[in-house]
Amino acid sequence: MAIEKIITLTPDQIREVRHRWRNDSSFMGFPDAERDVNQQNWFDVLLVKPEWFSNAISEKATVVVARKGAGKSAARLTSMEHRNSVSTTLVVEASADELASLHAERLAKASARGYGAVSDWMQIYADMICRKLAFEMSGRLLTKDDDIAIRAWAKTEGITERDFVERIADVIKTLVPWAKKISTESDSYKKYSPERLARISESTSFILYVDDFDNLQEEGGATNIRLIRDAIEAADRITHHNKGAEVHLFMRQDLWLNINPGWHYSDKVNGVVHLNWTVGDLKKWMAQRLRLAIGEALNISPNSVRMPFDEMWHIFFSPEVTLKDKSTSDSFSYMVRRSMYTPRSLRSFAQFSLNADTKLPVSDLAIQDAEWSYSIDQLEFLKTEFGGLCIGLDICLQSFTGKPLEWLASDLYKHLRGLIGNGQVRLQKGVSYGEQEIALARFLFRIGFLEVRYPQPHRYEVRDVMRHPDHWKSVRTDDGVRWAVRSAFFNGLKSHRT
Repeated sequence: MAIEKIITLTPDQIREVRHRWRNDSSFMGFPDAERDVNQQNWFDVLLVKPEWFSNAISEKATVVVARKGAGKSAARLTSMEHRNSVSTTLVVEASADELASLHAERLAKASARGYGAVSDWMQIYADMICRKLAFEMSGRLLTKDDDIAIRAWAKTEGITERDFVERIADVIKTLVPWAKKISTESDSYKKYSPERLARISESTSFILYVDDFDNLQEEGGATNIRLIRDAIEAADRITHHNKGAEVHLFMRQDLWLNINPGWHYSDKVNGVVHLNWTVGDLKKWMAQRLRLAIGEALNISPNSVRMPFDEMWHIFFSPEVTLKDKSTSDSFSYMVRRSMYTPRSLRSFAQFSLNADTKLPVSDLAIQDAEWSYSIDQLEFLKTEFGGLCIGLDICLQSFTGKPLEWLASDLYKHLRGLIGNGQVRLQKGVSYGEQEIALARFLFRIGFLEVRYPQPHRYEVRDVMRHPDHWKSVRTDDGVRWAVRSAFFNGLKSHRT
């Protein structure tokens, strides 16, 4: 039976929707896909697939790189959902923290040795898969006291990318008979059915997903940049030299940019996918959220809501926002331009706005008030996200407090030179290149704090790294352009004025 399409709402229906969601912004969902995916029909109703999405979930995607909140987890969960449906494929998920804690001793030795860590990582990946399978089959992790475990683990020693599948399959042949024996000895293992054991024993493909891989570079972590490079090389070689094994790593954009300079293998990594959202992609993402809200309020399927975006948006938000020069701007475009061009960032601004007003649609003034809260929140985001790459980043960002939004290039470099000269601010090695103050300006541009304004007839053309990810490498440094603090952070800086 065909679903009846709803292309417009009556005034009574609009009032009903607004009444349902008054003082309730929960329809915007959660900031992380792990919780969002638990909502009913998430894959059918809420998932948005930009142009890069099919590459991100493909079997050859070794490394998925994105800003925080850009959809790495959504891509991983979708890929796992698709692959779990194949009976001969076993999907294993692990976090970088789990990986590092179990193999800290091995990684420490590899770091001290200074070479040969690629083979160590291959054994670590194989070990993670075997441990997960052992846990699934027996209901508990095997310990070193178990002869079966010792024999199985030994088979992963000396593993290469070309015999990865064969070694893991051999381990399974050892583990499955043991698991069957254990399952008959204790009632507590009855939930592990013969069918489950049979599926594991017949598997011919193995996929390992490692999320939050960037956690390995954080202060006090078990690895250094060289070890992370070796981990990526091992994953790439396993994935592209095998028909039956894949290793997928998910990491933040700052780590990927940090490990590339001087890396001999960087041009050989075959499966790198960057998740960069366009304005059109973000509008599709927001449209799905609005359809869900309308559908739940009217007790109809969200898929039946086929209203134009503007009509849905105006149920919840004022159509326009008044700018300082008294001109007006479309409220959705206003939010997007101040966001970090990721779904999580746009969701945050929208939710701040919804929570700032007691009625719907959210007023112009409430949106502007919400921008202050959002701006402060985003400043803290930058410190958390990129503080490890720039010593004194907090001091650097706050140094723009009370300063004008726009800067001549020469004035900006003088300001940054002063911060560097007194030792308060210093870029970590490998983050950027060139003269120190220009390198720092490029870094602030690359993390999204600054933008560059090119003079055009009657206006400036604005370039920022959110929409032009590679532009930070070649920004002009003369006074023919203006640098500016992005609006997403300017209001937050003003709140620190005395």
